[in-house]
Amino acid sequence: MNKLKTISAVVLSTLVLGACGDRPPEKKAASQVAAKVNDGEISVHQINFVLQRTPNIPAAKAEAAKRQVLESLIDQELAVQQALEAKLERTPNVMQAIEGARRDILARAFIEQKVAKQTKPSIDEIRKFYNDHPELFANRKIYRIEEIAFAASQDIIDGVKAQLGTGKSSVAEVVAGLKEKGIQVAGGVSVKAAEQLALELLPRLSQVKDGQVQMIENQGRAALITVLASKSEPMDEVKAQPFIENFINNKQKSEAARGAMKELREKAKIEYVGEFVRSEPAVAAAPATAEPEKAAPSATEAAVTKGIAGLK
Repeated sequence: MNKLKTISAVVLSTLVLGACGDRPPEKKAASQVAAKVNDGEISVHQINFVLQRTPNIPAAKAEAAKRQVLESLIDQELAVQQALEAKLERTPNVMQAIEGARRDILARAFIEQKVAKQTKPSIDEIRKFYNDHPELFANRKIYRIEEIAFAASQDIIDGVKAQLGTGKSSVAEVVAGLKEKGIQVAGGVSVKAAEQLALELLPRLSQVKDGQVQMIENQGRAALITVLASKSEPMDEVKAQPFIENFINNKQKSEAARGAMKELREKAKIEYVGEFVRSEPAVAAAPATAEPEKAAPSATEAAVTKGIAGLK
């Protein structure tokens, strides 16, 4: 199901790509044509474009994936033909969406180009990361945890913290008290490996005993995390190496992208107008670290994130 969603999303993106130009489609060589749809054609290149952006397709299912992509592209082509016949590409909302997608694609392409060449992490860098994060590797665990999340005023969050601090109230009692105050509570039980947990939270969870509760909070939201059970499953350095290489490489790409955007802003003339005029210059974003604090992303960070997302 997830694979189908991914393929559908990529196929949808090709609709935007195809709509970015006003030129009529070029006639394709017979060997390049995968299907003819009324007066339109689906090319092998279109299928390959989608497949290249659909990760982790098993070799045994490659042929079936091609067929699935082709059927999705046929559905897309039929819808596009009807949209063009109705001249929907001239409506304000569609024109705005096409232009927004075009700009997003160009910005992402620029970022991808800037971060394309990164130095492969050295053995010393990999070993240092391995040794600096025993909770991820040498002392790695599989956790069965209960997560309870809620949004409330700071007074209520402080009250929950104090209530848990006494050691006399269970999580169930805290949740019951929140519900009595009309506060919505969501959560459940899940099993997660160490690497699936937030890097800033993992050191805390790795130290607690089974049954202990940890509370984290951020800007009016809080979560109660109980380690119900844990099992030791260490990962040696050899097995961890590809994961560490990937993490360091992505971190380098993120830093390179932020550096590129920072340089562009410094060189550009940016003038805020009307209600967007600022009394003070915008504070530059802090460099990316292995353990960033959670915060609302800025426009620059959003652009960087989109560019990096396609590289992971």
